Amino acid sequence: RDRVLPVKMARLLTLIFAVLLPASMAFVPSWKPTYNMSMSTIFMPCNDSGFFDPVIAAKWGVVDFDWSNAKQLWANQKPMDCQERLITQAEMVKRVNPATRVFVYRNLVKALPWYSQVREKLDDSNYEGWFLKFKDGINGSYHVPPCTGDKCSVFYHDQDQTPEHPRGDGDCVDECDCGANPCGEYLWDPRNSSLREWIVSDFVSNPDTGIRNPNVDGFYLDDGWTNYSQPPASWWPKEGFCSGDVIGGPTEEMANCTVDMGLQQADTTAIVAAWKEMINATNEAVLQANGFTWPMFEGVTPPDKSQCLSFFERECGSNPELYHAALQLQFTSPKTRPLPQVTEDLATFLLVRGDYAWIGYSWIGCSSDPHPDSASGLYSRPPELDVDYGEPQGQCTQEGHVFKRSYSHADVSFDCDAYKATITMH
Repeated sequence: RDRVLPVKMARLLTLIFAVLLPASMAFVPSWKPTYNMSMSTIFMPCNDSGFFDPVIAAKWGVVDFDWSNAKQLWANQKPMDCQERLITQAEMVKRVNPATRVFVYRNLVKALPWYSQVREKLDDSNYEGWFLKFKDGINGSYHVPPCTGDKCSVFYHDQDQTPEHPRGDGDCVDECDCGANPCGEYLWDPRNSSLREWIVSDFVSNPDTGIRNPNVDGFYLDDGWTNYSQPPASWWPKEGFCSGDVIGGPTEEMANCTVDMGLQQADTTAIVAAWKEMINATNEAVLQANGFTWPMFEGVTPPDKSQCLSFFERECGSNPELYHAALQLQFTSPKTRPLPQVTEDLATFLLVRGDYAWIGYSWIGCSSDPHPDSASGLYSRPPELDVDYGEPQGQCTQEGHVFKRSYSHADVSFDCDAYKATITMH
């Protein structure tokens, strides 16, 4: 995920996961609602050189740590221990602020062997049916190599976004150690019912590294499967991705992977159906454990001037959508510094939010900056996020092209004709 444009990738995943979640159902966590502004914030921090500063992370209401976090540390362990370091990072944040909700990364499409649980199954022949294979073993002709150094694998894998020696997506000082198989992005075969059961009951739910660990509040569930050819996006690499294969395929896996695995249209159709079943069961298990998953958020960006009136007429009308959802509103142009319209973004958030709502950032990359939340930092945190606006005294209302809402400590308005927001404290 590091090399693609993050906002567009998030939108792609939102579209893919949208087919899994009923359109008529707004998912919200079972957590106690809060209108504490500082805790109504969200971001996806990542320090690939080491652990992310827990004091900075603990200022936010929801924090999601990507697999790339602390990459230079776990990539040089023998064997790699990304999964355990995510839990260590979560514990560090919880020690500073137990109220911060901490999410960690899970991939139910790619089997990443820098996760200990994945590596154990990949190296155990009793579970070979859980993984998709190269069509002709290690001696066939493929678009990606089945061998790295003296290690080969019959299981399909590429080296996209993979730690390598001496340089890769994570630099190993000497030979990388992902177990008996080469490091790479392997693929689960969700058509296997025992795999689906294990994913839900153990990989997602176990008490050590899963949702039943008291330091874990949720997951970012990454990647997806399609059974149709996705048109290439502007941010795709020139060679494309496997989801652009003629019969579809997994997202962000190298192009032609379905050819290398010998899959047919019936295979990708069956895999998509099984993957959906597994995702739905995962979401249910996480909700039952008082957790949440990132695809359940209603992720939106603030409306521009051309969208302003229709957006607020809908959200301040008799049947608002975002008021009842778990809203995740991302700052406008989130990588621009300074952030270009903090007041307008925050006013939008305050006008339309319901009991479950967060403003901040989705995935925008990694930073080793010691002050990543400064005004110029990757995860700039505007001081307006730490103001006490109080609780809403009703929902937003419309007066002409101006939309208003009162809070116990502030009045909020947005004039769509002028495209100007005001937040007046009292």
